[in-house]
Amino acid sequence: MKKQKLKWLIPCAAAVFTIGASMTSFAAQGWAQENNSWVYYDSDGDLTTDAWRKSGDHWFYLDEDGQIVTSSLVESDGNYYYVNSEGAMVANEWRAIDSDYEEEDAPDVYWYYFGSNGKAYKAPSSGKTTFKSIKIASGESKNYAFDDEGRMLFGWVTEESTRLSEDDAWREGIFYCGDSSDGAQTNGAWKLIEAEDDNNTKDNFDGTYWFYFGTNGKKLRDTSKTINGLKYLFDENGAAQSEWQETTASTSSSAKYYNLPEQSWLAKGWFKTVPSEDIDAEAHEDGTEYWFYAVNSGELTKSQIKSINGLRYGFNENGEMLHGLYKLTFEDGRKIASAEEIETEDDLPGVDDAAEVYYFGNSPKEGAMVTGKTTLEIDGETYTYNFRKAGSSRGAGYNSIYDDSIYVQGRLLKADRDEKYKVVEYDGKEYLVGTSGKLAKNKKNIKDGDEKYYVTNSDGSIKESGYEKFK
Repeated sequence: MKKQKLKWLIPCAAAVFTIGASMTSFAAQGWAQENNSWVYYDSDGDLTTDAWRKSGDHWFYLDEDGQIVTSSLVESDGNYYYVNSEGAMVANEWRAIDSDYEEEDAPDVYWYYFGSNGKAYKAPSSGKTTFKSIKIASGESKNYAFDDEGRMLFGWVTEESTRLSEDDAWREGIFYCGDSSDGAQTNGAWKLIEAEDDNNTKDNFDGTYWFYFGTNGKKLRDTSKTINGLKYLFDENGAAQSEWQETTASTSSSAKYYNLPEQSWLAKGWFKTVPSEDIDAEAHEDGTEYWFYAVNSGELTKSQIKSINGLRYGFNENGEMLHGLYKLTFEDGRKIASAEEIETEDDLPGVDDAAEVYYFGNSPKEGAMVTGKTTLEIDGETYTYNFRKAGSSRGAGYNSIYDDSIYVQGRLLKADRDEKYKVVEYDGKEYLVGTSGKLAKNKKNIKDGDEKYYVTNSDGSIKESGYEKFK
């Protein structure tokens, strides 16, 4: 998407001659010099007016007074020509001609191109915009369009050989042909163009839009298009869309993300941004950024735990990546029905809670699901958690007696250092656990920090307890 500036080729090497050297004076018919100008008499001896006459290899135009016209645009029989300072018709040349300023937005000069027959290129009688391929100074050929008076069109152009100059020209224009000193058709390329749009209230809108023009020179509009391997979305006016866009399929609608305006391509894979108001009104209002993951179609990954590059990540119903300790509920197999972050001790679920606890941490990547043991701080308190390493519930916290320890929704139950041992009620029984969280199995007369004695069974459940030793 690069702006290009045309360098005009303006041939200066018109035939070098003097009118005196190229014309021959005749007594009755032909060229004659009068009053410091040349005139032409026909066979009847009458002065020729408003007509072309040839001398040598060049054509000259005689005005209403019969005098040769010089350095002027000449209209003749519905066509436009240009005669140089000697009065000779030019051919195969660009010429800049002063504007008459009849139009409010008229440039200082209009450019014309005069073909091999001297006629200015102009719009066809059908009025439809057509382009002529003309070689410029660099040696390459560019396409140019002209109006019905032969003036080169520039800026936004319609399909009816009309130049649009209003502030909203970008909406109705079909072709784009540079500025008044450029004029080359943009085709098969991107163009960043100024566009006044009071409806765009986004903070990052800088008064410009990217447009893409196909090989036929027409802007893409109201469509999506893959260009150089990247997918873009264009609105009904042809402006490339950016950020969150609602797309509608045959059965459902969903939001897709098209990156920032300077890129505008459909996001695939990971991207981080503020959700749209429709996705998450609170986060949008607060300006909170989340990571999202889009598949190749641009659809967001939602309500699932997904394996990406060998790591597993969780996503809520909005497509926002989960980061932290969460209570998850599932439906229809393993689809995430709800995701509630655990931020305080009051959020800790009990053993009979329908939710399962998962932790999406920071290693080896932000948001990666953690398995095995890890230490977490909640509300200033440190807890040991253990998450399943395999199976359909991989990543879920153990909610059972596992490895001679009791876990409630992944949280290890253990005694504090000053307690030494702690009585834990689990599944209708009382168990004794130590500071490591291990069950005290087959123990007799072990005492806790309060000098209370315990006798335990082989499963660690309490058989007897009291403040006197048992015999």
